[in-house]
Amino acid sequence: MNSIERSDFSTIGIWRDDMKVDQEEVKAFVTEKGRKYVIDNVITRCPTNALSLNDDDTLAVDNRNCVRCMHCINVMTKALSPGDDKGVTVLIGGKRTLKIGDLMGTVIVPFMKLDTEDDYERLKEIAGNTIDFFAENALEHERTGEMIERIGLVNFLEGVGLDVDPNMVSEPRRSSYVRIDNWDEEAQKWTDRKAEEARIAA
Repeated sequence: MNSIERSDFSTIGIWRDDMKVDQEEVKAFVTEKGRKYVIDNVITRCPTNALSLNDDDTLAVDNRNCVRCMHCINVMTKALSPGDDKGVTVLIGGKRTLKIGDLMGTVIVPFMKLDTEDDYERLKEIAGNTIDFFAENALEHERTGEMIERIGLVNFLEGVGLDVDPNMVSEPRRSSYVRIDNWDEEAQKWTDRKAEEARIAA
């Protein structure tokens, strides 16, 4: 979490399939700690209310709304674990107060696998392009997030060679004004790009 708030280039381990739940271990945990403890320290602390404790002491997980904060996994270490489809999310521009106040990192790569040497090379390429773009465009005493605020995220993404993706977010779970002119065309471009990526991967 600190990297999201403080790092210019944050790489966070993530998974994109369902969280794994061992219901027998969940029941054992509830038996050992008690229902009140589990509700107070696991269920109610889920930031998106994606967890609920069933009457038979099993755990129901709304994976679609899980934001992978890891709190429940860190508390119930035997019962819960990350999914199998693992990779990283890359965020950029986090910082503490300098010129324009605190900034959270903006997602620039929602998910990428790091299984092969080529995957690691791609990550290093993104980092290198970011450093080069920053060196050419940042002002004196300016952090990466401040530069992006000044020139715009779209210009930054073009500069480092990344396509715009609807999963790129800087303020999750917050509704804001969204431009919808050319929406259908842009949505079709994204759909076509994803279909091409799936075809190449197959």
